[in-house]
Amino acid sequence: MTAHTCLYCDELIVGRSDKKFCTAQCKSAYHNQNESTSEAYMRTLNKQLRTNRRALHTACPSGKATVRKSFLIKLGMNFKYLTHTWRNQSGTLYYFCYDYGYTPSMESGKVVIIQEQSYMK
Repeated sequence: MTAHTCLYCDELIVGRSDKKFCTAQCKSAYHNQNESTSEAYMRTLNKQLRTNRRALHTACPSGKATVRKSFLIKLGMNFKYLTHTWRNQSGTLYYFCYDYGYTPSMESGKVVIIQEQSYMK
């Protein structure tokens, strides 16, 4: 019988031959450690998407509004991150962050913000 060690703390494992961890705490710590490194990018991305949605909601609580891009940037908006796009019947492309979308305005430096309605789906 060969002795083997815990994957997390390298302590000698006593018990079943297929056991990988010496305690339940080591098992949890090991999986939490692996989870945190692989999920770090997703957490950062989701945080920015929530910030973008909050900025759009602040600028346009309901309906439709035209605001300066600089105002949204001050609220933390990063135009690189979005959840989906939608093109209306006239061909205008809207960039969405959850239920709020925006498209460049005819006026330089401004965007038109809309809140997604059930007919857009």
